[in-house]
Amino acid sequence: TATGVDRPSPSLFFLPGLRSLPFWTAPYNKDGTLVNTAGSAIAFNDPKVTSIVHHVESYTNQIREEYLSNVFIPPDNDPTTATARQTSNASIGKHAKLMPDYDVNNKGGEHASEALHSGQWDWHSYILSGRRHSHFAGCCPITAKCLDEIGEDLFCSTPFSFAFFSTLQGTATIKAHTGPMNLRLRIHLPLITPTGNGRCGIRVGSQQRSWVEGKALVLDDSYEHEVWNLTSEPRVVLLFDIWHPDVQMEERKRIRGMFEYAQGKGWIGKHDNE
Repeated sequence: TATGVDRPSPSLFFLPGLRSLPFWTAPYNKDGTLVNTAGSAIAFNDPKVTSIVHHVESYTNQIREEYLSNVFIPPDNDPTTATARQTSNASIGKHAKLMPDYDVNNKGGEHASEALHSGQWDWHSYILSGRRHSHFAGCCPITAKCLDEIGEDLFCSTPFSFAFFSTLQGTATIKAHTGPMNLRLRIHLPLITPTGNGRCGIRVGSQQRSWVEGKALVLDDSYEHEVWNLTSEPRVVLLFDIWHPDVQMEERKRIRGMFEYAQGKGWIGKHDNE
């Protein structure tokens, strides 16, 4: 910004008075230790965010197994398959039970101006634009259970609610953009991360991070952010949204009603993008 300070700049809706940071989790080393061991792992030591992070991290191995068992894996001679096999002892099928379910080339919704990415970026969704997919829950019951156990803090039942396996293939990028609102926090649970320092990462505001398998990364996507994978390997995260912890229950109810009204009027599409 002109002041040199990162600020949220959502494209659709801004609720004033919410605590705001680009990242709500501290950076980790590749071995899973905190870069700054004297600091807090979660911004503001927020109890809701801390509880959710610990909850989903405890499911990492089981969720990874479900991803590897249900999402397409390339042939054995493809280097990405070898990476996946090193991550899990599971038997990896040659045919997906889950297929990509969102057209990431779609223009409109949260990113109304133009398509957002280059290269291959696949979504396999449990919650897509606020709707739960029973087929995903049937294929990945533990992943669905993990998310459902978050309860009322899971950001769902709005056109801007998402929970999906996000697979960014090698040489793919997602260019700089902002989310539609500051009402949610976005969580990435890394399941498969490529090798190569700095060649696969995310920038939020002026801060840059890489993913560490099993260590949840919490960000505020109302800040400008971008993602890149310049390696030859896939990057896989379970991506989902939670309510910003400062948004109270009565506010959540009224916000859902506001979006329902806007959707009914046709002001918001039924399949708005991430």
